[in-house]
Amino acid sequence: MSRFSACNPMIRSTAFGTVLLVVSCAMVFAQDFQPATTSNAKQFVGTWQASFNGSPFLTIIFAMADNKVTGSSSHADIDVNPAGELTKAEAKDGADPIINAQVKGNVLRFTTKSSDGSEDSLQAELRLIEPDKGEVRMIGIPPDVPSPKPWQVTRVSPKQGGGAFR
Repeated sequence: MSRFSACNPMIRSTAFGTVLLVVSCAMVFAQDFQPATTSNAKQFVGTWQASFNGSPFLTIIFAMADNKVTGSSSHADIDVNPAGELTKAEAKDGADPIINAQVKGNVLRFTTKSSDGSEDSLQAELRLIEPDKGEVRMIGIPPDVPSPKPWQVTRVSPKQGGGAFR
């Protein structure tokens, strides 16, 4: 009997393992972030606000233009404790444009570029919890800086910026 027979349990087990590995890899790659377009990002369009002690400190506007997400994120002055909880959060004048956005299910990852002429950028994610409620999480925070816990946001205007909603 040949060692490479399809009836050989070792060959069947290896073949099954290989198929399982290929299917698992395909599923992981299918879950990667995709460029945000009109078809996959319309649920995020609108004006979103985060508040601290009852006062809005952050306003993010998502709109659709030329089949991509555009918009802006307002400036804010925040302080967090070592656990990442807000201890101070105030709205400031100005906003930075959203220069990139990607979608993965109910999460919109977006990047803003500083409007002051520097090369500074900020990356965050909006995760929808309900159609008009979500949380914003800052990502890419340096390891020596306390990372803020996600901020609860509410959609306050569904059609800001001319984009269609739902």
